[in-house]
Amino acid sequence: MKRIALLLMLAGTTVWAQEHAEPAKEGHEAAAHEGSDPTLPAKWVNFAILASGLGFLAIKFGGPALKGQQQQILDKMSQASRRAEAAKVQADEMDKRISGLQVEVDAIRKKAATELAAEAARLEKETEQLLAKVEQTAEQEIASSAKFATQQLKATAAKLALDLASQKIRSRMTAGTQGVLVDRFTQHLGDSSELRG
Repeated sequence: MKRIALLLMLAGTTVWAQEHAEPAKEGHEAAAHEGSDPTLPAKWVNFAILASGLGFLAIKFGGPALKGQQQQILDKMSQASRRAEAAKVQADEMDKRISGLQVEVDAIRKKAATELAAEAARLEKETEQLLAKVEQTAEQEIASSAKFATQQLKATAAKLALDLASQKIRSRMTAGTQGVLVDRFTQHLGDSSELRG
C-alpha cells in the first residue's frame, strides 16, 4: 500500500512539473534568443524527481535484490571454501595412503616371499617323501621279482633235473632191471603191510 502511494506521489510531482513547464515554453523561445532558459528550473525539478524516483526504486527493489544476490554469492563462496577444504582433506588423506602404500607393498612382498619359501620347503619335503616311497616300492618290487625269479629258476632247475634223471633212468633201464625193481617194490609193499597188521 505504501509503495502505491509513493508511486502516485512521484507521478503527480512529475505531472505538476510538466504543467509548470508548458507555459514557460512560450517564454522559453523568447528567452532562448536572449541567452537564458526560463524552463531550466523546471527541468532541474523534473530531473531531481526522476533521479529520486530511480534512486528510490533502486534502493527499494535493487538493494534487496543485490543483497540477496550478494548473500547467494557469499553462500556459494562459503560452500566452495568448504568444498575446497574437504578436497584438501581428501587430498591429504590420499597422500597419506599413497605414502603408506609403499610400506604396504613392502609388507606384501615380504609376506609373499615368506609364503613362497614355506611352499618351496613343503614341496621339497613332499618330493623327498614321494621319492622315498617310490624307492621303497621299487625295492619291494625288485625283491619280489627276484624272489619270483629265484622260485621260477628253482622250479625250472628241478624240472630239468627230473627230466635229466628220467632220461638217464630210461637209458639205463633194461627189462631185467625193471623186473628187479618191481620185485623190490612188491617186497617192500609186503613188508610194510606186515608192519601195519
